Amino acid sequence: MQDLTAKEADIKTGSSKLDEEIQSWLSIDRNESTCAQLLSMVKERQYTELEALLTNRMAFGTAGLRARMGPGYACMNDVTVIQTSQGFGKYLLEVQESLAKENGVAIGFDARHNSARFAKLAAVAMIRLGIPVHLFSDYTPTPFLAYSVRKYKTAAGIMVTASHNPKDDNGYKVFWSNGAQIIPPHDRNIAQHILENLEIHPEAWNIDLLGTSKLRSDPYADIFSNYYKDLENYVVGDKNSLASSNLKLTYTPMHGVGQKFMKQSFTVFGLNQFVSVLEQSEPDPDFPTVTFPNPEEGKSALDLAMKAADANGSNVIIANDPDADRLACAERSESGSWRVFNGNELGSMLGTIAYENFKSTNPNIPNEKLYMVASTVSSKFLKSMSQQEGFLFEECLTGFKWMANYALRKMAEGYTCLFAYEESIGYMYGTNVMDKDGISAGPVLAAYASKLYNKGSTLSQYLHSLYAKYGYHISNDSYYLCYDPPTIQTIFRALRDNGYPTHCGKYKIINVRDVTTGYDSSFEDKKSVLPTDPSCQMLTFSFDNGCVGTLRTSGTEPKIKYYTEIISPPQSESSREVLAEQLVDLKNTLIETFLQPEKHGLKAKSG
Repeated sequence: MQDLTAKEADIKTGSSKLDEEIQSWLSIDRNESTCAQLLSMVKERQYTELEALLTNRMAFGTAGLRARMGPGYACMNDVTVIQTSQGFGKYLLEVQESLAKENGVAIGFDARHNSARFAKLAAVAMIRLGIPVHLFSDYTPTPFLAYSVRKYKTAAGIMVTASHNPKDDNGYKVFWSNGAQIIPPHDRNIAQHILENLEIHPEAWNIDLLGTSKLRSDPYADIFSNYYKDLENYVVGDKNSLASSNLKLTYTPMHGVGQKFMKQSFTVFGLNQFVSVLEQSEPDPDFPTVTFPNPEEGKSALDLAMKAADANGSNVIIANDPDADRLACAERSESGSWRVFNGNELGSMLGTIAYENFKSTNPNIPNEKLYMVASTVSSKFLKSMSQQEGFLFEECLTGFKWMANYALRKMAEGYTCLFAYEESIGYMYGTNVMDKDGISAGPVLAAYASKLYNKGSTLSQYLHSLYAKYGYHISNDSYYLCYDPPTIQTIFRALRDNGYPTHCGKYKIINVRDVTTGYDSSFEDKKSVLPTDPSCQMLTFSFDNGCVGTLRTSGTEPKIKYYTEIISPPQSESSREVLAEQLVDLKNTLIETFLQPEKHGLKAKSG
């Protein structure tokens, strides 16, 4: 930055190494905003923070990058996006050069601060390497980017988004040529290629190149059209009956990109258009009405949607997160209060809907050729259902990168994937998109709810009928915030280093599975059938009362998550209330015994 040259000479932090790091950054960063932020930190003597930003680099992990925006290698900014894209492009040319140069890379972005700019810089990096780019001209849901990878048979896809993270964050999500998020060894190899290609070419900043290069195309209109043509395959039954439904729905995109895309989904299904939450209907990267733009947070995030629904006589609310890959739902009870369905309850309903809809149109395909997938921390409802109905079920490690890649392998063997989900309100209905997709799951759920209301029923009553048929599956999941990585290590070491616990308070543990190390006491060889993942802390405890509890760290947020579930067989004499009370007691014991929030300074989920 030419304006900063004089200021560089005045930098004296008391550490020659830090001085060099600061000057090095200022010499390569051409973004006036991040350079100004860095110099402001120097002026304010924020030396510890500066050292953390400049001597650490974001880890290329769960499907890419996600971090706070700001200066330094530990943050999302122009420099780190360019360096990441250079390394990723070089890796693509190394492992699938012909595909990369012929079909290129698809690049999309959400409506967050800097997302469009980061996407353009990524595109420039690819074009400089001779790789064509299908760069969306406007914001788009993450599922549309995943869809475009398969539609155009590209070598990869890049989605600039931080999903439901706070407003100061952004991310760089990577999809492989199969349309699914990347899995090992690609993540490790990409990370290595980034480190080998850190030097930034002067032309890397030339966004004007996108206006003249023949290697740049805009897929927006074509993908919009084709996505909805394929979505029509999920419409089951008479559209006229949906249009005449007495159910009124309210929808919120949570200040994200979803509004116009969900409107088109409702049109494709023949649904009556929803009531909009006006304060949240247009994209706003500051998310002014919510503390966390994540509908998974429950009532605290859906407060405005509930007010809009109350004012307009809506009985059902659906919501997307800001990049529209997740789906939440709430329903008004007879008392007038709102019930927010958790991710497992929605997954149970959507999975059953997927099965019912598919069998109604494909009655001759045997159930043994059908399958569903769920993450290992999700409810075992689909497993219980599969045992009765005869289709296949598989659980995978947490994250759609694992579930989608598993689904693709089974599809190659001639099986049909009906549905995949994770409890954090992520649903893959069908296989148009090999990732979670709130834009397709939304109208599927809305259409089924409309049919229920036409019959005088509700979603809550439908869920109850499923539990009566397949058994109660009650879960109690949440998280604690922990901003200190060493504390997280201490917590999990205490559960592992001196032998795994045999009891949790009064509850006896009959099995322990440790995905971090690959241990599973339920097998003779003590080896877990799930892939070992040393990058993530994850311990699952099975108890003699039939409950299961899992503790794991998040790959994208400073959270320790816990998951608990209790299952009763169909026709069990235990009531839902009794089972729920038993689960709450076990959950509280698990937290106090193993997590010890007060001792470790953990902050519980708010709301």
